[in-house]
Amino acid sequence: MTNQQITIKIRCQNLPGRVWEGRHAVRLGVQKGDGVIDDVPADEKHVTFSVPLRVERNPKTLKPNFRGPFAHGTPDERFIYLSWGERHAGVWVMFRRAKIHLNHLDWKTVEYALVTGRPVEASVSMTDEKGGPLCGSIKGSNIHWKVVASEVLP
Repeated sequence: MTNQQITIKIRCQNLPGRVWEGRHAVRLGVQKGDGVIDDVPADEKHVTFSVPLRVERNPKTLKPNFRGPFAHGTPDERFIYLSWGERHAGVWVMFRRAKIHLNHLDWKTVEYALVTGRPVEASVSMTDEKGGPLCGSIKGSNIHWKVVASEVLP
């Protein structure tokens, strides 16, 4: 299986609100290439970003290699950026980003999603321990992964 498409659904909950450190119109969006799309006000109850990625199996490591304008990082350390910012006259002004890492997804999980046509889903609380917009690498207990009803990772 080479260059097939998979969808990663990122379900963001517990957004921190529009006001933070002197900002009054905080928004959350997903980064596509160098731009940010589908941004929403940070006082939404929840938002889901659907991210299409091409995927192929790396013949050397046998792990998935995610590709496309939403995939950032090196082939061994791919991730999706969620970006915090404001829109001023339609121009995105970013001040923080969160990395949703993909390198822990194994080929078995990806293959199951490809065969069934179901997305791989991640749920993440987007407020940090200080009440601000979550940023940095999102891993471990801060994110929960699954393919529909089947658990992928603890």
